[in-house]
Amino acid sequence: MRATRTHVSTGVPVEGSHWRLRSLDALQSARIEAALPPPGRSVTESGWDSLDAWLLELLRLDGRTSVNDLSVATGASLTTVRRRLQSLLATRLSLRCDLARPLSGWPLSAVYFASVPAQRLEEAGRVLSGIREVRSCAITTGPHNLVIDVWLRALGDVHAFEAHLSRQLPSLTIDDRSVVLSTVKHMGRLLAEDGRSVGVVPLRHPQSLRDSAVEQLAETRADNLRGH
Repeated sequence: MRATRTHVSTGVPVEGSHWRLRSLDALQSARIEAALPPPGRSVTESGWDSLDAWLLELLRLDGRTSVNDLSVATGASLTTVRRRLQSLLATRLSLRCDLARPLSGWPLSAVYFASVPAQRLEEAGRVLSGIREVRSCAITTGPHNLVIDVWLRALGDVHAFEAHLSRQLPSLTIDDRSVVLSTVKHMGRLLAEDGRSVGVVPLRHPQSLRDSAVEQLAETRADNLRGH
């Protein structure tokens, strides 16, 4: 890697977990929605403590981890783990299921760096949320106020999609574009050539890092005291 670019986001009109293949018809989708458990009541927790960070780290390794296994791993009671998960899922934690892009029928990813007048940002977000190819979109404070991530079926669709975008949003200007030929890591998952997950590189919450630093400092002080 020779250089990086950082784009500070102030909003996300379209988020990747809401993208759908649309392989199911409306009735099939409704049956799945009906089978989901009702949302739990939000429980307000004060701040973000080490148990929250630990649960987050464990779920990043495997989002299917059972409450019982989480309880065993953290040493917290089943009741405490259920209450914390209920609070996290209602406020700060989102579980999502992704798919192997090369096997999805949408093997190509492209990122468009675009700009619209500030008064058109809300309108642009609404329009982009209704375009099938748009997987995610972020409003940013950089040289471009929109970063649009799309999935496409073929390389030739890069320019066709751009033309379609211009028709839908005449005020939008594409400043730059980038075609993603290969993805080796996505959402903390290491990917094989066929897009399947082959490993995990979990992102740690700052609380976990602080706790680790405190523990390491305490151990160092204890070693120094023993040495004297």
